[in-house]
Amino acid sequence: MWNRAVQMNVSNSNKETLSQLAQVEAFTKAYRIELEKPPSELRLRMVSIVEKDNNVSRSHAQISGMLTKLGFIHENEVPPLEEWAMGSMLAIDMACPKQKIAIEFDGPSHYLKSVGTGDVTRLENGATKAKRRFLERVGWKVINLNYQDWMDVHHNKSERILFLKKKLSDAGIKL
Repeated sequence: MWNRAVQMNVSNSNKETLSQLAQVEAFTKAYRIELEKPPSELRLRMVSIVEKDNNVSRSHAQISGMLTKLGFIHENEVPPLEEWAMGSMLAIDMACPKQKIAIEFDGPSHYLKSVGTGDVTRLENGATKAKRRFLERVGWKVINLNYQDWMDVHHNKSERILFLKKKLSDAGIKL
């Protein structure tokens, strides 16, 4: 199926198709499955479609700043693999590449919505689960921060610091 997909007419490829091809390629690399390389024109389209600006949310910036103050040395929007050519697709929100620790701040789009009410639940959606499995497969220790938990403590600085310290400690990270 992959071979048929990468031989398609590139000009007929929409954003969703190109993004899905890039994700398939990334996940198969993680599982060390060898696929036929896409033609260079398709590769360029795949890379261009997944590149986006790396703007971070206010909460993300706040968490990153607090992690720095706690002594957790990290970078924002880090590619999951050194040889990554897919722009910001699957970029890690906050990461310490040296120790391979990934911190993902999961906003509302990372969770399922309740049928009928549309309320955001605490159940992760498939894309969030798949990204965590991918990151773990390629050697990252992943810490997911639920935005609902963050909102519960976001007005109290000491509670926010305790929240982050506990998340890091629960993952075996000593500051």
